Amino acid sequence: MMNNNFGSSKSNTRQNWLRLLALIILLVTLLLLGIFFLKKGSAEAKEAPEAGLVLNTQAGLPFQVLIPAYLPPIFLRERMEIKAGLTGPEGQPMIQLVYPTRKGNSLVLSEWISAEAESDEEAKRSPRCRCTCRLPDECEMLALEVTVGKLQVLLEFSVANLLTYEQLQFVIDTLGPAANQQVYSSVEEVPLTYSFPPAVEVPVNEEGVQELTLVVTPDGYSPVHFAVKKDIPVRVIFKQLGQVGCGNELYLDWGEGESAYLYLASPSDKQVVEFTPSQPGEYIFHCPHYIYRGAMTIE
Repeated sequence: MMNNNFGSSKSNTRQNWLRLLALIILLVTLLLLGIFFLKKGSAEAKEAPEAGLVLNTQAGLPFQVLIPAYLPPIFLRERMEIKAGLTGPEGQPMIQLVYPTRKGNSLVLSEWISAEAESDEEAKRSPRCRCTCRLPDECEMLALEVTVGKLQVLLEFSVANLLTYEQLQFVIDTLGPAANQQVYSSVEEVPLTYSFPPAVEVPVNEEGVQELTLVVTPDGYSPVHFAVKKDIPVRVIFKQLGQVGCGNELYLDWGEGESAYLYLASPSDKQVVEFTPSQPGEYIFHCPHYIYRGAMTIE
């Protein structure tokens, strides 16, 4: 009898362990599924909560108000405030959009039509930074101005360096009309089409090399988006035209663990990098502060 009881006890203990193991597996599975759907839900584009207020206010303005599709999660879009009836630097009608953060700071977008506006509605100029720099890589950024078509947009921060240069560039790149605007809170969610035009295909020269001259100017890179084929050698010749600030430094990636840093010592200098890409994808090249950005597509 004792042997039977011992065998029965051992069997029950084993069954209890199996039940416990099954319960743990079930809980872990539910947890992973919850995290997956939570991330999936947060990654989906949502409509801008401030769009209705913007559309109602812009009725009396001679231009279409722009809002950013991308804003970091520290900002409370639903609490955005509008200051209308303001006057711009040259007496033009101006509007301000004030986006507060959870900690009481704010990002202010001031928009007006410039007297020197471009005729092309879709034109976009590189941002002009209002920074105080102690060293090339130590700057305090309080404001940034950019021209989008006929519109001047001034972005001001209540505290210096409220956003990183990369985040700020995405805010600028995604400026668009409030109607049907989809919004994002993560840089990774923002579609590449917001930032760059269709890619320029790089031809293969007589040496069998895909050769491209990449020029940085005060208005950005030319071309700002180019495409190369994988497994074929690439030669990028980097030059500058005019005064470009930190644009004389280029960070170029073409795969995991594969990158180059190019530095132009003077406007007449040029640097060359050669590589053979093997990892298809979209790769962002940029200056140290992300003020200048472009994309290379490896096909």
